[in-house]
Amino acid sequence: MSGSTTDMTALQRELHGFIVGELASGSATEPVTADEDLIKRGIVDSLGVAQLVEFCESRYGIRVSDSDLVPDNFRSVRELADYVDRKQAEKGSGRRLRLRPRSR
Repeated sequence: MSGSTTDMTALQRELHGFIVGELASGSATEPVTADEDLIKRGIVDSLGVAQLVEFCESRYGIRVSDSDLVPDNFRSVRELADYVDRKQAEKGSGRRLRLRPRSR
């Protein structure tokens, strides 16, 4: 398990900052690691998921669908960052440049 934010990617650090600052402010007596089970620890509940969805959609320009609202996507900082990376990759692949045939 990662013990400090220096072991995290930039995306993980940013998500970690949001989670610690907005969701865990009153309940975190111990540091939150990248692999910490946020649901089991009580940091992320249904309201927390809604806040994370809003944050990720506005900050990273992704769209979280209903089918993506599963615990595995929100269980830890690392899993949430992986989810955001996947969604951004999907978004990027959907915006491929489409070439039109030349007019002759």
